[in-house]
Formats: sequence, C-alpha cells, structure tokens
Amino acid sequence: MYRGQCAEFCGLQHANMKIVVFADSDEDFRAWLARERGPARVTTTAEAQQGEQLFTSGRCGGCHTVRGSPALGQLGPDLTHVASRQTIAAGALPNDTADLAAWITHAQSLKPGALMPDLPQFTGKELRALVAYLQQLR
Repeated sequence: MYRGQCAEFCGLQHANMKIVVFADSDEDFRAWLARERGPARVTTTAEAQQGEQLFTSGRCGGCHTVRGSPALGQLGPDLTHVASRQTIAAGALPNDTADLAAWITHAQSLKPGALMPDLPQFTGKELRALVAYLQQLR
C-alpha cells in the first residue's frame, strides 16, 4: 500500500485529495476488477431498503451512480462499492458510520468547496437508513 497526493490542481480542496495505491499481483488485481465491475449488493435489512428508496428517489441518485439500481447520476462519484473504501470525501474522512452521516448532512463544513451539497433535510431515521444502505454497498 502506498499513499499519494493529487498532482493536478483541481480547486479549493486540492490539498485534501489523498490517494492510496495498492500493489497487487496480476491475479488479485483481476479478481478485484471483476468485483468492481459488478452491480451493488441487494439490500438485506428493512432499514437499508428504506435507505435505498431514499437514495434512488431523491437527490442522491441524481448525482451518484449505484450500478444495478435506478441511480444513474454522473456528477458525483460512483458509489456502487462505497462500503469497501477506507475513506470518503477524496480521502478526507474515514469511511465509518459517524463520518458518513456527517458527510451527507454537512459536507460543506467538512470540505468547503466540495461539489457535494449539504443535505440537512433528512430526519435522524432517514439518515440512519441512508447510511445503512451505503454501508452495505461492497
């Protein structure tokens, strides 16, 4: 595993664009690539199913893609396997429950200038459902 930094000036948060590169064998890389090309997992809990409905019917799916779902947005990152990532927000935050919820609701205070808007309209129950859905996308 190697850590790196974005080398192209891309805007206000350029200094926070961190990358992690994994050096895998050819066989391991091909297996990873095959998994990444696949669709998202089917939601398994009632809470995650509610989160999927919120995601695909609301603003989230207008910006983000989750392969295998109606969410086909092209502006934001593809979130098909977001739960398998170690970080979110281009490496600015760990990919855990608290930071994922904070990113959804207050992205601009966590990373000013990010394309991700603040989405404070979700109730606590809705936010927990969205996070539950995203956390099963491996």
